[in-house]
Amino acid sequence: MKKSQSLLFIFSNFLYFFSFWMVIAYLPLLFRTYGFSDTQIGFVIGLNSLSSLILMLPMGLFSDYFSPKKLLIAGAVCYSAYFFLLTAVTSFYGICLVVFLGGLGAAAVSIILISLYLKLIGKTDRGRKVAVLHVGCYLGFGAGPLAGGWLYAVSGPVEMFKGAFLISVILLLLTLFLRDYKPVVFSFKDYKKDIKNPKALLLIASVFMLASHFGVEQTSFSLLMKDIVGLNNKEIGIVFFALGLWMAFFVPFAGKALDRQPKPFLFFALGLLVSSIFQALTPYATTLTSLLAIRLIHTFGDMLAILEMDVLTSVLFPAKRLGGNSGILFCARSSVIFLFAYLSGYLNSIGGYGLPFIINGIMVFFFSLSILMMIWRGRVREV
Repeated sequence: MKKSQSLLFIFSNFLYFFSFWMVIAYLPLLFRTYGFSDTQIGFVIGLNSLSSLILMLPMGLFSDYFSPKKLLIAGAVCYSAYFFLLTAVTSFYGICLVVFLGGLGAAAVSIILISLYLKLIGKTDRGRKVAVLHVGCYLGFGAGPLAGGWLYAVSGPVEMFKGAFLISVILLLLTLFLRDYKPVVFSFKDYKKDIKNPKALLLIASVFMLASHFGVEQTSFSLLMKDIVGLNNKEIGIVFFALGLWMAFFVPFAGKALDRQPKPFLFFALGLLVSSIFQALTPYATTLTSLLAIRLIHTFGDMLAILEMDVLTSVLFPAKRLGGNSGILFCARSSVIFLFAYLSGYLNSIGGYGLPFIINGIMVFFFSLSILMMIWRGRVREV
């Protein structure tokens, strides 16, 4: 892949995560001002992933069978419309419809952008190449909430939505210049054969666990920072910015290490183990400093797990069917995000904003230990 195309993918990924987290980090706080209950907030945040779930598998399949670039452009249009509509809609059922549309657009952008990149990067130095794409992801994850928190505090939520809309339009324009990939002849049998691979099944199970804490965080993290730690919107933005810079700095080194030590699922399991421990410790933070310390270590584990997830996807599945197989993985992830976002809303209402973090941390901890035991006993061998 040419350097100019790599930069386009990296910047597009940055803009997607920038706009996504610019808004999603503050939606729970905003919905509370609209009068939504904790359970309603959990449902709406989860609905974003549920609507993505509807399109993720067919969108992935279509990106193999049709032009992935054209589908990406269509998804970017829906994604921009989502931010535009958020500037005007405030009712619960109206917000549900808008978030549903946003989930459809996000499904197309997130799946096709990463699967198209994985199709084009080739078979060598995958860890380094995927890590480079993740730099854009983490910088967007950090800078988006910082900009969103500043706009929310200074000008209000409508200006924040307008800013996200402008970013999404720039993203839409960039997709016009991305390289396309030749479609393939469609066959369900080929996808079935791919998924029956035991390592592919283990990857799907691992994605379930990784996604569970995304659902918890999207519903509860901002509320925990606001009500338990006592941070304001600007400070919440600073937390996200620090986490994003932290992961963006370390992910290139992790990518090189993964290329040198390509032991399947080792980085994934170690990352989940670290992430789970500090997920459970998050509710015990009482200051900005202690919260940052806990979440920096937590997100370091996240970074390792997410990096190997994408590398394993490119290794385990043929390039020509990466769209459909990526769609299957994203379906698994989105279904669990919806489930745990909704459960977190319920747990928040009965046990406070820290309870979902503790329960989720314990659950992921034992799962990661089981994978490490499998690796130690030699049940997970070279790909």
